[in-house]
Amino acid sequence: MKPAGYALYDALANRLEVIRPGESIKRQIPCLNIRPPHDTVHGLQIDGDDIWVFVGPRGNPRPNRKVKYQFSSLTGGGSRSI
Repeated sequence: MKPAGYALYDALANRLEVIRPGESIKRQIPCLNIRPPHDTVHGLQIDGDDIWVFVGPRGNPRPNRKVKYQFSSLTGGGSRSI
């Protein structure tokens, strides 16, 4: 079984700290699609190469969209409504 990657959201720096599957080097992905004063990160989900960040407006108890990042490219992509 292939080892899973690791991802943690850093709210102060507005970035993901990730360790790619099979590596031990910590890397950062800037979260340009997330606006910390207005958005709240509710959680992360790792699905293979994809890192899904669940986001909602500040004060909302549930997320209403998810933003996709990837271990392979260390970049952010689009977001989807939940």
